[in-house]
Amino acid sequence: MSNKSNFFRRALTALIDGRTRQAERYIAQYWREDASSETKVNER
Repeated sequence: MSNKSNFFRRALTALIDGRTRQAERYIAQYWREDASSETKVNER
């Protein structure tokens, strides 16, 4: 029975890790786009 709980625990950990990596990529993309948009604005 403990092997089953280990399986579910590992599956849940894998899901959480995947979402964490996805969030980190999303934040990095946001900062890249935000930095590039600042250079596109003409100063008046």
